[in-house]
Amino acid sequence: MTVPRKAIVESFLFLCPIFGYKIYMKKGRPIITFAVLAAFFVLSQFYRVSSAVIAPSLVAELGLDAKKLGLLGGSFFYSFAILQIPMGFFLDRAGPRLTMSFLPAIGALGAFVFSYANEFESLLLGRVLLGIGMAGALMGSLKVFAISYPRERFATLSGLLMSSGTLGNIIGSSPLAYLSSSIGWRRTFQVFGAFTLLLSFLLWFVLRPTEDKMSKNGIFQIKTKETLLLVFKSLSFWQIGTLAFFRYGTFVAMQGLWFGPYLISIKGFSPLLAGNIIMMLSFGIIIGSTIAGYLTDKVLKCAKRAVLMGVSLYALFILLFVGIVDIRSTLLFYFVFLLLGLFSSFGVLVYPHVKTLFPGEISATVMSGVNFFTMAGGAFFMQVMGNVIHLFKAPDGSYPAHAYHFAFLFCFLGLSASLLFYSFSKTGKEYGD
Repeated sequence: MTVPRKAIVESFLFLCPIFGYKIYMKKGRPIITFAVLAAFFVLSQFYRVSSAVIAPSLVAELGLDAKKLGLLGGSFFYSFAILQIPMGFFLDRAGPRLTMSFLPAIGALGAFVFSYANEFESLLLGRVLLGIGMAGALMGSLKVFAISYPRERFATLSGLLMSSGTLGNIIGSSPLAYLSSSIGWRRTFQVFGAFTLLLSFLLWFVLRPTEDKMSKNGIFQIKTKETLLLVFKSLSFWQIGTLAFFRYGTFVAMQGLWFGPYLISIKGFSPLLAGNIIMMLSFGIIIGSTIAGYLTDKVLKCAKRAVLMGVSLYALFILLFVGIVDIRSTLLFYFVFLLLGLFSSFGVLVYPHVKTLFPGEISATVMSGVNFFTMAGGAFFMQVMGNVIHLFKAPDGSYPAHAYHFAFLFCFLGLSASLLFYSFSKTGKEYGD
């Protein structure tokens, strides 16, 4: 009895999607999952810096002053930071799938509220919602890496994630300015809001339910009180958190705000040229994050050594802006900013470092605790550097070069002290080994 050709074709067409899906589940899923997680982190980085580019439009259209602009920029960091500790508990207990697919929907709502705002309060609410919506981008991704990928790849994956996320900083500069001038800042944020909502569905699709796996690892055997005591009684946790506070706080304050007026007002660069120089920080992070992860996994075999090496060099490069030397060459500025971003990126390795000091089942709680310090540092230094610079305000309302020099010196001293404190932390092997 011969089988009809039509039946063979129909069977083939029926089985192809099944086999294709099985191949995807076995081979392609880790790659697709990483790509979607990276897209989430790109959005988070974009929303962090987006208010700077559209600030002139906000001032012109809604009459915002400098004080309100500062609060608007910092509100994202404050809501993001406050949510980190409960975020860790939720990731450890509910799992990344539910947490990470729900939060971008809140972020999308924030983007739409921001785009339709006609007064400062609505703008502020939109930024707060954006901070909440993006709060799980990094910690959720690290949690997925910790439970779904080989542990020896954790530092490499972390570095690749940070490298890809830096694209958000780039998109939030010249491309955002171009889009805003073409279709307006309101329509631009509506487009990004729609993409954020789409990402919510993609995260639900690509992430697997992890409750069973976490249960087998003992996640529900550790109570909240015991978890807090285990984390907060550790001196190494505070040493790592302190370095994260000063490393990221100084960097994002300089990149996101104070390098701009310094290059324009003090060094005499045009806004376009200043923006191009500052963009080199992002390219440095892209290169440095990948190098840092590789060095940790393949060469140094220790995250702490890589952090101390890279962040120490980052601190030394800050000294170039305290008035000791006078850089005049535009090409040299490009080179210095590239290396500044490269060495600063080694600071992301505090996450694989702290992960080795605690049980894996509370990894999200621990890393979220460190990320609280990270984001709080961003909010703190944005304002404090401004206060330091304001101390030297001239009668004509301008700020002299030494005002910026003292602000950068404040960054160097704080970062140096945190490096010294961090150097006494435990090196750490994989917990339980």
